[in-house]
Amino acid sequence: MEFISLAEMGTSKDVQLRALTLLKVVAQGDDKQLFNFAQQILTDRWKKLSHIFSLTKRFSLQTIPTQYCIFFERTREPSPGYAWVKCKRKEDKNCQEIFRVAKITGRTGRQFFAGDRYVRFSLLRGQHDFDMLIHRLKELIYQEYEANAQAMSSF
Repeated sequence: MEFISLAEMGTSKDVQLRALTLLKVVAQGDDKQLFNFAQQILTDRWKKLSHIFSLTKRFSLQTIPTQYCIFFERTREPSPGYAWVKCKRKEDKNCQEIFRVAKITGRTGRQFFAGDRYVRFSLLRGQHDFDMLIHRLKELIYQEYEANAQAMSSF
C-alpha cells in the first residue's frame, strides 16, 4: 500500500484513468495492435524528418539502417523515438542554440556526452508538437536556401 501511495503521488486521477483505459484496450485487442500503431507513427515521422534534413547541407540527421525486428518478426524501417542532428558548419558551435533561436526545442548533445555540435529531438511527443517541429524546421531550412540564393545573386 505504501508503494502504491508513493508511486501514484503526483499523478493525477485523470492520467491514471486514461492509462487504465488504454491498458484495457490493449488487453482486449490483438497483442501487437498498439505496437503496430506506434511503430507506424514513428516510421512516418522519421520519413518526414529524413526528407527535410535531406534538403540541407547545414545539418545532418543520423543514419539508421532498416533492420530485422524480433518482436514483429519482419524487417522494418527505422522508427526511433529520438532523432540526433549534427550541425555541420564550423561557425555553428552550439547546435542547440541555433535551433532555440528558430523556436525548436531539442536537448543539447552535451547532456549525452555527444558534444555541442549535436542536438536530440524527441519524436515521442503529441501530433501537434511534431507538426510544429516540422513547420519550424522547414522555416529554418528555407532561410538557408534564401541566404544561399542572395549570395549567388551577388555574383
